[in-house]
Amino acid sequence: MRLRRFTLTLSASALALAASIASADDKAILVEGTAGDKAPAPLTASDRGNGPARVVPLTGRFVINGETLDYGQGPSLSVLSLSGSSRDWDVEISGIHPIRQSLREQVGSDLYLREQTGWYFQATNVDRRRSVSVTRREAVDIYGFQLDLTVTGGCFFPDSAPDSYCTYTPSVEIDPESIDPDTLIPGAFIFGEEAGGEISQETHEALKAEGFQRGVDGGEEVVGLSLAVPNSGYESSESRSHLNSVERYESVDKRAIGGLYRFSQKLSSNSEEASLARTTRGLVFLNANEWTTEAAATQLLAWILPSASAPLQGTDRNARLSIGNNLFLAANNTWLPANSFTAYHAGVGHVEHARKPVRSAADTPKSIFNSFWMGFSPVRDIDTDTRVRLQTTGPRQSMLEDGYTFSQGGIDTGLAGDTAIYVVDQISERIAQLELANVDDLFIQSGLDLTRQDAMALYTTTETSRYRYVPHLAFSGNVTSGTSVFRYYAGAIVGDETNAYVGFDHSYTGLSGLSFYLRGEHYTHPDRDYFSTVEARISKAVQLGNGARLSFGLSAAEELDRAPAEQASVTLNDNDRTFDIAMSYRTPKGLTYSLSRRLVQAEDGEEDESTSIGFSYRASEDWSFTSQITPSSSEDAYIAARMGFSWRPSGRPGAPVLGVQWASIKYDYGEDQFGNELRDREDTLLVSYSMKF
Repeated sequence: MRLRRFTLTLSASALALAASIASADDKAILVEGTAGDKAPAPLTASDRGNGPARVVPLTGRFVINGETLDYGQGPSLSVLSLSGSSRDWDVEISGIHPIRQSLREQVGSDLYLREQTGWYFQATNVDRRRSVSVTRREAVDIYGFQLDLTVTGGCFFPDSAPDSYCTYTPSVEIDPESIDPDTLIPGAFIFGEEAGGEISQETHEALKAEGFQRGVDGGEEVVGLSLAVPNSGYESSESRSHLNSVERYESVDKRAIGGLYRFSQKLSSNSEEASLARTTRGLVFLNANEWTTEAAATQLLAWILPSASAPLQGTDRNARLSIGNNLFLAANNTWLPANSFTAYHAGVGHVEHARKPVRSAADTPKSIFNSFWMGFSPVRDIDTDTRVRLQTTGPRQSMLEDGYTFSQGGIDTGLAGDTAIYVVDQISERIAQLELANVDDLFIQSGLDLTRQDAMALYTTTETSRYRYVPHLAFSGNVTSGTSVFRYYAGAIVGDETNAYVGFDHSYTGLSGLSFYLRGEHYTHPDRDYFSTVEARISKAVQLGNGARLSFGLSAAEELDRAPAEQASVTLNDNDRTFDIAMSYRTPKGLTYSLSRRLVQAEDGEEDESTSIGFSYRASEDWSFTSQITPSSSEDAYIAARMGFSWRPSGRPGAPVLGVQWASIKYDYGEDQFGNELRDREDTLLVSYSMKF
């Protein structure tokens, strides 16, 4: 999975970016000269002097696993680093290396042909495991006790030897090594003599020494109960509730994944239309446990299925060497599964040549592109674990006025008065009552203490997501014009349970500055990541007379059937329903001021709202600065403030780009039982660096 970038984009700006996919210039000049000239020699990427320079970038541009590539470009590398006060350092590295690229053109009198091929190696790292732990710290009072008891004397049992001594309690004590340091609860007992067992007179007499005794010092016979229980229960402390707090921590474990890809593109043009056929085949390096029968079949089919083909026949007129941009835009507008790796992708597109001069984007001929995709997409298995740990913050203190209470003596001390012991008669199998006053040379020890101890109870809930890649099949198509893109798609994710889906989206950017976007998806077996949703955005940009621009818009999104989390979670942008209103004003000098209002309905049904103010400055194409503050919000999780910049040290194309962004994220976990707020804050630093060699 890709790192989540902590950036907030105003609806108006986002929609304008999504819809601005065409320009009024509807020509992609393929080669210099006119039809009928001698066909140029084959070009390869090594012909840096004249080969790639003759290829218009748009006509040789394509996408592999979310990375946009141009014909003739060299290796590229991108690094994304996310660090924070409450998370592991998360680094994502992605690179692609062209192994071989070639381009062959043939210009005839009635037909133009061009074939582009290339081999590429791509590697990146993705999530293997990601865990989010939320620990709620609560001040508590732990209650415990100390119970000591021995009852010994002459044996009063029918089968006992004359003048023998017995213990009338079992010998039991708590094993101090078994006390769980997290819960302070004993886990084992040490047993000695059984109740009714015979003991020596020496052991009996040793109990009469001062203090609680259990036998001859160093002797083998140990009698009586000695139960030291540090935790017999606990309750919340109101007097120390100001110490209550909550902490969130996110950890991640990455894995490497890569692939070898072959891309081919065949472009044809005659006097009436142009066609484009693309085929990508990939060998994806999956983990051993991901090589299921379905995965192996997907990988095998990727190299067996035929390549895409869209041949054209020559006409009685010269072939057109200028082709509408929409054909190439449509090919790259293809909907593909996000965060996935391609095993096979084949598609064809067509566009008619313009019949009249193109004066605006609305005049450009539309193009249709349809494709079939096979690959591997991430699914996750989610485990939720809850544990409680006690952290003592003070000593154990007696709750009794005089502390530990101890007494010892025989029949004349009153300990045995009206006291009886109940035993099971092994002959009659009945419970029999034994009056202690009838026991000869009776001796009793009794000690008791009740304790209290200050502590913090740590309630930790951990949600762990383990990711794996499964086969995924998809069909997608789009209709691209100069002002709009309509995409439709359907597919199935073949995991433990096949999750089929169908969806569409439509974006439009009018010449008057009006833009809108509409999207809908439906899944047959929705989960936390793949679920049915609807989304709509609309915006309007107005150019003012002084060169400034005013934009305003609104957007709405709703998750229709997302599977609920096993435990209530507090996560950025994790809402069932979202409604945004935004506006921005950009001055002629590159300053932009923005204001947005958000209304959301969280997963638990609670309705929240927030208001954000933004400021940005774009000094040039190579340097920009952005900032935002959210002074008011009732959302469970939101970015309270952020600030960042983007800088390209050199203005040349392909030069490295450095991006840095600081963000302060606030999490609200409600209140404790005494009304204290439980909130956490995290400062994050996002650094990105990308370059092309």
